[in-house]
Parts: sequence; C-alpha cells; structure tokens
Amino acid sequence: MIRDLFLKPQNLQKQAVIDGEASITFQDLIQKAIGIQACLPRSYWENAVIFLPDESDFIAALFGIFLMGKTAFPLNAHLTKHEVIPLLEQTATDIIITSGRFRPVFEEIKAESIPHLQVIYVEECQMEESMQLLYEPSTGPDAPMILLTTSGSTGRVKIVPLTERNVEASVFGYIEKMCFEDMDEKDIRYVLAVPFSSAYGLMILCACLIKAFPMVLLKEGFTLDSFYKTVQDHRVTHYEGGAMVPLLMEQTAGRPIPYDIHLLQYFGFGGSKISGATLRKLLNAYPGIQLWQGYGMTEAAPLITKCSKISLEKLDSVGKAIKGIKIFIEADGMITDTPYTNGEILVKGPNVMSGYYKNEEETKEVLKNGYLYTGDLGYLDEEGYLYIYGRKKNVIIVRGFNVYPEEVEACILNSLLATDCVVYGEADKWGNETVCADIIPANPQDGREKIQEEIRAYCKAHLSGFKQPRKIQMVDTIRKTVSGKNERRREEQS
Repeated sequence: MIRDLFLKPQNLQKQAVIDGEASITFQDLIQKAIGIQACLPRSYWENAVIFLPDESDFIAALFGIFLMGKTAFPLNAHLTKHEVIPLLEQTATDIIITSGRFRPVFEEIKAESIPHLQVIYVEECQMEESMQLLYEPSTGPDAPMILLTTSGSTGRVKIVPLTERNVEASVFGYIEKMCFEDMDEKDIRYVLAVPFSSAYGLMILCACLIKAFPMVLLKEGFTLDSFYKTVQDHRVTHYEGGAMVPLLMEQTAGRPIPYDIHLLQYFGFGGSKISGATLRKLLNAYPGIQLWQGYGMTEAAPLITKCSKISLEKLDSVGKAIKGIKIFIEADGMITDTPYTNGEILVKGPNVMSGYYKNEEETKEVLKNGYLYTGDLGYLDEEGYLYIYGRKKNVIIVRGFNVYPEEVEACILNSLLATDCVVYGEADKWGNETVCADIIPANPQDGREKIQEEIRAYCKAHLSGFKQPRKIQMVDTIRKTVSGKNERRREEQS
C-alpha cells in the first residue's frame, strides 16, 4: 500500500505539494521519480541515502526507491560530513541522492573517505517520454522499507529499519484518529513543519498522499507572521509539527492577527509535550482551533497514541492508543494495564520495529518478550488515556529532535578544548529544551570567552544545529555517580 502510492491514476492531476508559488501535481512527482529511478543502478543494491531538503524532490526520490523494492535511508540535510560518513559506513550504503547545492560536501566525502560513493544529483536526472515507473511488486510487507536514525544512549547513532507493515500501522492509525469525515475532505490542506527525514514527517507525508491532501511547504526559519500569511494565502486547514508555533501563538494571544486564518482548524504536534494549562489558554484564545497531542517514537514508526476530540478534563493526556496498538506499564517487575499504575511505558503492535540495524546489543535493551520498552514514564487512566510524567533516558528533545548528551560530550572532548564536560537540557522561556554544557577547560588561561567561541566553532563544524550547546559554562569540577558516570543537572533537580 505505501510503496505503490504513486500507482493511483485517479490522483494524477491533483495538487500534491504547494511550494511558494509553485504547484506540483502527483503527475509532476511521478515524472521526477521516473527520472531519479533512471539514474539509479540496475545492479544489485539494498539502500540509497536521500540527502535533500523537504521539497518535492525528496518525495520523488523516496517513492522512486520504494517502487523499486529497495530501502530508502533519508538523512537530515543539515548533517555535517562528519555525521554522514559513519552512517554510510555503518549501513554499507554507497548510493546518495542529493542536490547540486551539496556537491562540495560529497566531493569531499569521496576524496577523503568513500571513493566508490555514487552520487546522484536530482538536477541531472532527466526523463524521456518513453520511460515508465519501475515497479517491483514482489517486495513483501515485512521487508525493510526505510531506515531512520535515532541517537544511541552511548553516543553512537542507532538505525531503525521500518517495514511497510510498521509504517502502515502508524499511518492508518493516525488517519483513523483524525475524523476527516467531519470536514469536506476536498478542502483539507496541510502544513507539515517537521522534517520529512523523521518518522513523524514520514507518517504525515504518507497520510497526506493516501488522502490526496495538498501539502504546503514552509521555508526554513519561518516566523509566526510568515506562518499566518501562508495559512491565509493557501487556505491551510491542518498543521502538524513541533510545539513551537502553538507556544508562540500562546505568547501572542490577545494581539490582533493581520491575516485571515479562520480556516485553520487543527493543530497536531509531537516531540515536546505541552501542558494542559497551556492548552487551555490556547483553546480559550483561539476557540476555532483544535489542539491534539500525540506520543510516539521512531522505533514505533512512530505513532503510539493520539488525542481525538479530547475533553477538557483530559488535556494533560497524550491520548489513547491508535488502532491495533496496546500499551502496558512495567512497575516493580510486573507488566500491567491497571489504571493509575506508575512505571515505564511498554508498547505492543504491528508498528513496532523488529530491532535496530545490525545492533543486537541495543535491540535487547528495548525489545523484551514482544514488548517495546520506551524509556518513558507514565500511567493509564480508567479510559485508557496515557499520561507521561518523565523519562528514564537522558535524551534532550530540541524542537522535536532527540539529542543525546553523550554524543555532544564526545564532540566537545574530541576538540581537545576540554578535559571533561557534562551536557544536559534546560527549558528556555518558551518551555522548550535547549542543550547546555558545563566544561572543565583544557587551557583555562585562554579566557572564558575565547574558549566558548572555539568550542562553539568546533561543534558547529561537527554537529547539526539542533545538537549544538546554546549555553556553555566553565566549571572546576563535574560531579560523578558511583559508577563514574556524569551526574546530569536535570537529574539532580528531578
């Protein structure tokens, strides 16, 4: 079902993507996919990396790979070459689909690390009238369809293989929760403010393609003002993305909006939880908009729960399990679904991955006796609504992206500018987490400002923007646990 979405002839002339002034139909996407397929080798290969911005070329490359029965490995186009190379090596991937704007990056990778790398630039992919979509119908629903990254607790990136069955469970679970039948579906238009290369982005992307809902693209660095203008100009009805836009709306509640946004009826968001108190303020300030939280993780493709027409009494909940998914709580060694039992959240269902890519040790940590151990802490109420109150893991969530302190700490220590460091998360004035670092400088005589500047420059060259520490402090000592691990500030405060 997911792999063959481009084989539906009834949608050919429908708008699929609205990118500024450009309107891109399903037929346009198919033509792009045909051109990309023509550039891919016919010899045996398994995986191809997609390193493209969140635009129509990304969608065409994704489904071009899917239709060939192969595995797509989308990467965030903000990754540095230092982050890309280990992922290519870890998966033995030597095919990249990218844009000419990234040519210098991949020429460096070929020259320095992977000389046999085959780089396909979408601008050079042309199609002729006689060319047809390549389709391999024999690929089963349990074969790997997509690889997605998720940071590891040891600082090493883990890779999650998801099958067509995994993705479908999440996508159709989302669609079932959304009550689209309450609207005239021909009027629905989505803004998707989450990376296509994430499990969340993939799910909404597939849902919009299945339902033939046009997707309106937001430019990077968009503001609340430009968001409102986009909603007005393109008659947007639905938003899915991080919590930043709703939080900005809450901060500016009561001020006049110089745009007509009356068609915007639905906000869905994940990554960062919004408190029930904030949701109440938003609902009071914008009575025509529904705000539904959800909960998931990459290992669950990603959706686990979603709110659907939630009552005011349930605003602190992240909703109930999607169709076909069961949630349990592990407490004191016992697994239960008894209401108001506090403990680690466990998940069972067809959305759950079969294991990390060639990483049996990490797989055993999260998949036990058929349960996915999420690492999050919560409880169920008597109606099955899930409430989350903490995390067992050290993960910092920055604008919906997972950042593991160990990876940032390793980068800082590799710079040789610090003899020791600890990385932790702190909430900013909007309630979003930011990455912070306490370091013991290697050369304190250089001065605080010079050391901070050098560390920021090194992190900028080696880490994605969302992973870079926003606050760097010089300290004399760093507290350790009994086992010698860093004692994280957030843990001390909890």
